[in-house]
Order: sequence, then C-alpha cells, then structure tokens
Amino acid sequence: MSVPSKKMFAGLESRKTKVKEIMNALDDENINVIGICGMGGVGKTTIVKEVFRQANAEKKFDKIVMVVVSRSPNVTKIQDDVAQKLGLKLENFGNAERVSALTERIKREKKILIILDDVWSRLELEEVGIPFGEDHMGCKILLTSRREDVCSKMDAQKIFPIQVLPDPEAWDLFREMVGEDADSSDLNIIAKKVARRCGGLPIAIVTVGRALKKRNKYVWMDVAQQLGKPIPNQIEEMDASVYSCLKLSYNYLVTEEAKSLFLLCSLFPEDDKIEVETLVQYGMGLRLFQDVNTIQDGRVRARALVSTLLSSFLLLKAENDDFVKMHDLVRDTAILISSEENKYMVKAGAGLSDWPNPETICQTYTGISLMSNDIHGLPDELECPKLQTLLLQKNSIESNLEIPPNFFQGMKDLKVLDMSFNQILSLPPSISLLATLRTLSLAHCDLGDISFIGTLKRLEILDLSGSNIQVVPGVFTQLTHLRLFDLRDCYGLMQITPGVISSLCKLEELYLHFTNWAVEGEGEEENSRTSASLVELKSLSQLTSLLLVVPNADLLPHDLNLQNLTRFSIAIGNPFPEPRFEKNMSLTFDTRLSGPAKVLVKRAGALTLSNCRGLENILKDLDNDGLNELKILSLWSCNEIKYLLDTVDPRVVFRNLEELKLSDLRTFTEICHGQLLSESFSKVRTLQVRYCHFMVNILPSNLLSRLQCLQTVKVESCYCLHNVFDLEGLATGRDETEFLSSLEKLVLSNLPKLIHIWMGSLHRVNLCKLREVNLYSCSKIIRIFPPSLVQKLVRLDKLQVDFCRNLEEIFGTHNEQQIEIVVPGNSLGTNMSLQNLITVVVRECDKLRYIFPLSIARGLVLLRDIRIESCPMVESIVEGEKGEETISSIEKIVFPRLHELRLVNLKSLTCFYKGHYAVEYPYLEKMQIDRCPKMEIFGHGAQISPNLKKVRLQEGGAEGIWKGDLNSTVQEIFNQKVYVVSMHSCKE
Repeated sequence: MSVPSKKMFAGLESRKTKVKEIMNALDDENINVIGICGMGGVGKTTIVKEVFRQANAEKKFDKIVMVVVSRSPNVTKIQDDVAQKLGLKLENFGNAERVSALTERIKREKKILIILDDVWSRLELEEVGIPFGEDHMGCKILLTSRREDVCSKMDAQKIFPIQVLPDPEAWDLFREMVGEDADSSDLNIIAKKVARRCGGLPIAIVTVGRALKKRNKYVWMDVAQQLGKPIPNQIEEMDASVYSCLKLSYNYLVTEEAKSLFLLCSLFPEDDKIEVETLVQYGMGLRLFQDVNTIQDGRVRARALVSTLLSSFLLLKAENDDFVKMHDLVRDTAILISSEENKYMVKAGAGLSDWPNPETICQTYTGISLMSNDIHGLPDELECPKLQTLLLQKNSIESNLEIPPNFFQGMKDLKVLDMSFNQILSLPPSISLLATLRTLSLAHCDLGDISFIGTLKRLEILDLSGSNIQVVPGVFTQLTHLRLFDLRDCYGLMQITPGVISSLCKLEELYLHFTNWAVEGEGEEENSRTSASLVELKSLSQLTSLLLVVPNADLLPHDLNLQNLTRFSIAIGNPFPEPRFEKNMSLTFDTRLSGPAKVLVKRAGALTLSNCRGLENILKDLDNDGLNELKILSLWSCNEIKYLLDTVDPRVVFRNLEELKLSDLRTFTEICHGQLLSESFSKVRTLQVRYCHFMVNILPSNLLSRLQCLQTVKVESCYCLHNVFDLEGLATGRDETEFLSSLEKLVLSNLPKLIHIWMGSLHRVNLCKLREVNLYSCSKIIRIFPPSLVQKLVRLDKLQVDFCRNLEEIFGTHNEQQIEIVVPGNSLGTNMSLQNLITVVVRECDKLRYIFPLSIARGLVLLRDIRIESCPMVESIVEGEKGEETISSIEKIVFPRLHELRLVNLKSLTCFYKGHYAVEYPYLEKMQIDRCPKMEIFGHGAQISPNLKKVRLQEGGAEGIWKGDLNSTVQEIFNQKVYVVSMHSCKE
C-alpha cells in the first residue's frame, strides 16, 4: 500500500529498521539481488519507495529505475518502462534487438539499482535485458513479492520478510488517519477495537481510518459490527479482514457517484495507469455524474470524485495529476463487489488469446472489460441486453481485429464502447444498431471504412485521435448530438467533408490536427469545396474547448467569435500547438496580427511566438493592455524585436508571467528598456535565454529588483554576454530588500565573453535557496562565488564546472569572516556555509590550483561525491591556510559522508590536503586515482578510511590496490609508476 512516506515512517520503527537493513544490503558488494516479501497491503511498495528516496538522496547509484511487474507480466512493457526511464527508445527494435539494446544501455551505468515491484513468478531477467551478477557487477536488483519462494526463485541472496505492524505502531497509524477523535473518551474503546480488527495491515488501517474520520459514535459502532461479520467464500489470495476493511471504506463513500467511479476503475488492468480524462468520457456516456450539463462540468465532477477516492486511499496518485492507479488488493475488492451484484466481468490484462466462452457470460452484466489481452477475433453474436460498457482496447495492435457482422446485435443498451489501439479494417454493420451509444473511442486505431459511425445519431463523444483516417465522411453530418470530437494526431487526415463541422450544433469540444482548410470565398457554394472551411466554426455556438491548427492567420474569419472558449490551444502558422495550459497560443505570422486571434492572445495563459516577421513591440502589436493574463511566454527566431518591453509609458505589464524563454533572437539586446512598475514581472520563476548574441547583460538592476520570485536561470550560447546579474544600479539606503533569495538553480553554458556572474555590490544578495550550479565553457570567468556570497550558500547541494579555462577560484575566502560551530571531539569547527553540498564535479579548468580552502572544507558535512578531472594546475583538493598549525587543540578534519572520490589526469596534484592535520573519511568506499604523476602521498597527517578496501587506477576497473591505509596505497601507486617509467627509460 502506497501510504505517504511521512505517515508511514514518522513513528513506525519496524519500517524504519527494515529500510535501514535494506540500505545496508545495498551497500554489500557481495549481494546483487535483494527480495522483499509479505502479504498484499503490508507496505512493500511503500518501503521500496522509501529506499528509492533515500538511495537517490545519498547518491548511492548513478541511476535508479522502478517498474511494476504485476500478476501477468508483459516483458515488452517491462522493457519499455525500464528503457523510458533510462532515456532509451525501443519502438523500432525486434525482440532480440530490444534485449541487446536494453542490456547495453544498463551496462553504461556504472552503478544502477533496478526495483521490480509486485513480482508473482520467476522473471527471466536475461530475457528482459537486465544484466546483473557477473554480467554487470554494478547492477543491483531489488524486488517485491507476496511470496518468499518467488524471491528465492529470483535468486535473491538476501530476503526481507515484511510483517504486519505491531499493535502500538498499528494504533499510531490508525490515529494518524482518524485524527483526534481516536483519543476522545466516547470513541477510544471502540476505536481500539476497530484498529485491532484491521489486523495490523497498513492498507486496512489507512482505508478504514480515513473512512471514519469526522464520523459520529453510531457510525463507529456500526463499523465495529460490520468488521465482525462473515465475508464471501469466493475470496482468494486476500485476507478476510482486508476484504472487510476495504468494502467498509467503499460502503462509507458518501455518494453513489464516488462508488460508481471506484468500480469503474476496476475495469482497467492491474497496476495500470488510469487516465482521468478516460473516466470523464466513460462517466459522461454512462450518465454517472448527476446534474452535469456539459463535458467540462463532467470533467470537474470527475476530478472532485477522484480527489475523494484519493483521500480515502481507494485510489493512488500516479506520476502526474492526469492519471491515477489502483492498488491490486483494492482492485480485487472492487471486482468482488461488482461481481456480487453481477455487474462487471473483468478479464483485463489476463493474457487471453481467445474470447472467453460466451456461455460463461451472464446476461445480467452491465460491463465487460477485456482490454490489454491478445484477442484477434470476436464471437459471432452475443446476447447482452443489459450491457452498457464494453472495453476491448489494446488487443490486436499488429494484426486485424476480426469483428463478425452481427457482433453488436445483442447489445441494444450499450452506452460506452472503447476499441482503441487495435487494427480494425472493417467496422461491422451491426454497429449501426447501437442506438443508445454515447461514447465511442477508436483512438490510435488503423481503420478502414468509418461511415457506419455516422449512423450513431445519439453519439456524444467520438475519439478518433491518433488514428489513420484520411477523410471525415459526409455522413457524419447526422451526428447532431455530438458534444466532443477528438481528431488530435490524425496526421494523415486530408479532408473534412464540407458541412460536417457546421452540422455538429451541440459540439462543446473540438480537437483536431488538420491544416487543409479551404480558403474562404474560393468556393461560393459549400458543395463545390473539397474540404471544410474555418467559417464552419461560426455555427458552433456551444463550443467551449478548441484545439486548432491554422496554416495562415488570414484563414480565420474576421467575424469569428471565440469569446466563449474557456479552454483553447491554437497554433497559427505553426503546426505544433502546445496544450500545456488551458489557454495556449502558438503564433507564426508575416504581418501584424488582428481579428479573433488577437482577442485570444489577450486571454492566453501560454504564448509561443516563433518566426514572426514584423514583430517589433509585443505589447503594441499584440496586446496594449500588458498581457497580464500570460503565465508562459516563449520567443523563438523573431529577428526584428530588440526589447521585450520598451517602457516609454511605464505601466504594469506581465503581471502574472511565471516563465520566460528567449531563443535565437538575432537583434535582441535586453528584456526591459527603461523603468518598470513594481508589479511587472513580479511572478517570474523561470528565465531561459539561448542564442541571443547581442545581449550583454541578462538581468540589469532595473529588472532584477522586480524578480523576487526567480527560481531558475538558464543562459546558453549568448556569445557577447558579459554579465548575468548586474546589481550596480540598485538603490542604496535604508531599503533592506534582499535579491535572488528565491534562486534555486543556475545554469550557464557556452558563454565565451562572460566576465561576471555577479557584478556590483553584493551585500543585499542572498543565495539562501540556491541548490544547483552548473557552468560549462565560460572561458573568461575567474571566480564563481566571491567571499561575501560563500557564507550564504547554505542549501547548495550540487556544483558542476566544466571547461572554464581561466577559472582560478571557485569559493572566495579573502576577508571572509567565518561563522563556526565547535563540535565535540576536538575536530575542527564546522563552517555553516556549504553544509548541504553533496556533489562536486570539476573538469577541464586549466588555471585552478585547488577546489576547497580549508575553512570551507571542514564544513562539508554532507559531501558524498568529488570528481576532479583534467585540471592541470590543481595541486591539492583542499588548500591549507596560513596559521593553521597554531591551532594546537585540533586533532583532525572529518568528511563524515564522503562516499566516492575520483581524481583523474591531474598533472600537478601532490596530495588531497596540504596541511598536517589527520583527516578521517568514515564512509569512503570508492576511490579512483588515475594519471596523477606527482601524487606521492595522500596527505601529510594520518588518513583514516575504515571502509575503503581498494583504490582503482582506471575508470570501471574492477581491480585495485590496497596496502592497509591510504598513504601507503598512494605511495605504492606512485612507486609502480616510477618503476614503469624507469623501465621504459632503460629500454630506450
């Protein structure tokens, strides 16, 4: 059960202990496969998600991938899921090529963890393409299963059984779900009784607890009685108490709508990601939502119901808000509930190659789900007089799905039919008998003749997105009840028969990628044109959502009224609308914009302008009111614009702008020319600038003072840029406003003339939230952080610097007043700055002599990974400081979390630290020293590294050298190199 980590681990010592044991097993070089087993709902997935989180935070692996295997494993899907998370595409590969490509991709990761969740039987990892053991020593497998013998069959070297929660922890979790009522005098005794009935199983505790939150005493008493009742005999692979608890949560859902939507989710395969928009379309077709008048109202209601089910833990969050998932035990419960009422027959994802025996299908079923199988032929005729939902998607993707002529004849009450992701060369005539059909999805189908669809006169939702259709036939004029028509991604669509669109008088939502619009006026008679004209949109008085591609702005009728649109994504002159916001415009034009397009620009939440000729002043040309609704603005290749804003007449502009992207603007010199009112640009969080070669200064003081919410700055390939943050013009005086206090990420790349990252007085700059800095090929930069900024880097956790040839200093220290906390044990004081730094990578910096001054190095309490490569003047990683030998009370310097150190091709490196203190590395386990010819010793004091067992001499090398301690080992490496050089000299 995926309970939120804070609730699951805050006070549950049994779980925290188990996670710690698993983390220790991951550190064991002799263990490649680890198994976690326990009954369904005990919290296995939650535990591995916490392991994922901790391992990722501690940088234990270069990559961590987590995929769900499920009861009926699909090797292709598993391969695709792993590959997708590694940035690999396998679509065009055959089976053997897929295995080979995935294997090679995984082997490219030196250290990788692959988590396989919900394994039910032995999975041949070699057949998937997952190398481990001798094939790839750096690949570790962590799997979960309900059965210990499955872990053994998967060759797990360490198996961790997960038990139910002990009574005190179960009670703590129950109280967390219920709230303060659990401790009230009226309910405490009943609450403890209910909690005990949950049997210590987290999934039961969470669902029952959430169902009882804010309920009165009599509801609690009723629940206690229900949990004591016998349960159906047909339950398999599920504990009786689990079923009782989950059904109780279902019973206590407030509305029948929520219950119906919950049962609807059980029609999808196990572990499937369920798209909320699909639930909207099914729900509208089934009239599941009460008192809903429009598709958008139904969408809002569905989202509200999903929220209710999520808060009841009957649904789980997926990767984003557009999808949800269902725990397999919850799904099993939903299927059992619906089967008790003979409501649904669910065989989704069951590995079927044939239609189930028709005799076994009860005529009382209202829903049949056979999606995600391998069925290629349907039976001749079925008598399903009560059937309302039939889901057949994803069965015959690569070959034709044979549908007999009379297949639909006995389904007179069908409301929802989904056959998407199939090849259907011929729709049967009997489809025209589906007089009550409201929702039809043939998305991503290879289709033949679709004219029969035109006979479905009660159809309200038609999804043909991603299909191969070339023509929308004239018979579609009969679809006068259609409310949603989806033709997205139909890139072969060449013709929409004139009159079809204008006939869809009830249409609320229209989505289409279609560019072959007829030019208004070229055909006087409608029937003389070969394709639809945009004039037909004028007939759609109820239209509220529109996705549209218009090759030329002149094709839009000037009197087209689009004021009723509440959701739109419209591309003019640009074939790729980006529906990231509910109001999105993408524009390419040769002359100034006018008419309905300009009206929509004023309302847009996201606006992309690319290759716009004649565009010199955005506000004057597009919206003189200031574009204050805009949240995202992207400018690409608009080569006549010099400024985003020329404030001759100061006023509030871009009040709600959150993201600004500028790319390839050949004459662009600055974002804002002149002064700004305080609310302008005040919400900008992300700024990206690329290929703007006339920009000298990215953020001058007049603009910087307004950007108090700025979180991310990315600047790339601006060849004349001198400064990034210019604070010289900021007003001085009593104003104590701090600048850049929200900045979290800074990326500067390929800026050959950049001299200053920060210019001017820095006393009002506060980088307290800066977490990541990445510099690449900024060849004139001499110093990254001046001394006054170093103390403010309290959250910096990642620093990477590459090809900064003139860089002399990363962290400035001159005239810096250190703030120290003296820690016990006679070790050095800890500097508060850089206390969160985890990863440092520095490469190809020719003038750098050291990485950290001692005053900073002794505060690196979380530093885990140091990689320094090809910096020819680096003499030490930590530079000693004058006068340090006078601090006689200090015994050692400690790098308490340093795990990996890589020193490669450092021609001047003599040691890690030049001073004489002892240095301790309690967690150091990986070290590589390669091509460091002057390094005779690691350090001048004692070097304590209890967990280091070898020093590798080259990238990926399994063998290494170890002579008992670091100094002896480095001396041996140096002696070997000297010996080899001497032998070569003798031979010469």
